Amino acid sequence: MGHIMTALNPARTNLLEMFALDARMVRGAGFRLFDEQGREYLDFLSQYGALPFGHNPPEIWIALNAAQAEALPSMVQPLRPVEAERLAERLAEVTPGDLSITTLTNSGAETVEAAIKLARLRTGKSGILSARNGFHGKTLGALSATGKPMYQEGFAAPSATSQSWPSATIRVQSSTLRPASTGSGWMTQPATLTGQRCARMSSSSAAM
Repeated sequence: MGHIMTALNPARTNLLEMFALDARMVRGAGFRLFDEQGREYLDFLSQYGALPFGHNPPEIWIALNAAQAEALPSMVQPLRPVEAERLAERLAEVTPGDLSITTLTNSGAETVEAAIKLARLRTGKSGILSARNGFHGKTLGALSATGKPMYQEGFAAPSATSQSWPSATIRVQSSTLRPASTGSGWMTQPATLTGQRCARMSSSSAAM
């Protein structure tokens, strides 16, 4: 842990060195990372929320090794994906509400894309409302809802049907636009931490 402590030294002006961003990590276990010199780091980033169970969780490896031993198929379209069905059924069991359809995705951005398409299909409208400075992904649809110009420059984003406001005024704005809006959905980030985000798409409240 010595490297983390020295990173707080004011004499360190190089941000890469200060936060050990230039360190080459060679091993991970739980919430700990280890570099080539064997130095240990606490991983508070969680890889932007992609590792909710930490690095190399034993339970996940047991399941993966079992799948390898059984030689399970990884892609069976257009046939029935048995394991994906089992996962969808389990998710429906533990999730509130009466879920009948599950869409499995590979990333947060793909999830946002699916939510945008669902909102537009459900409402017949195209507009998407999101908070300025929110982050929802870097694919084109998700990028249009990501209120950060630094990511949008050069990609013709946001699209004409996406609008963003400062989060402090989004409630007022959505109320003002309610009578005549063409919006299909609004996107919020109830909680935002470094490396963690929670996003929600609502098609009903934003149908206006």
